[in-house]
Amino acid sequence: MPIIVRLLEIYTLIVLANALLSWFVYGTKNAVIRQIYEFTGRIVDPVLSPIRNALQPASRSFGIDISPFILIILLQILTRMLW
Repeated sequence: MPIIVRLLEIYTLIVLANALLSWFVYGTKNAVIRQIYEFTGRIVDPVLSPIRNALQPASRSFGIDISPFILIILLQILTRMLW
């Protein structure tokens, strides 16, 4: 397996972890959870920002941020193209 494919898979897991943690981070007082969320956010947010900006006009009515899901789909397509 090429190293770039492996790195894309790891990045996909980080995006998924960040999306899942975003649901719980504001309801918890656990400092470890908050630190993990902030760490994954620093890795994921620079890539998600352009997607969020592109979706902003359409996503106002959703009330939910679907940009992580779109990024995961794009990463999966890229992984399959490289594999």
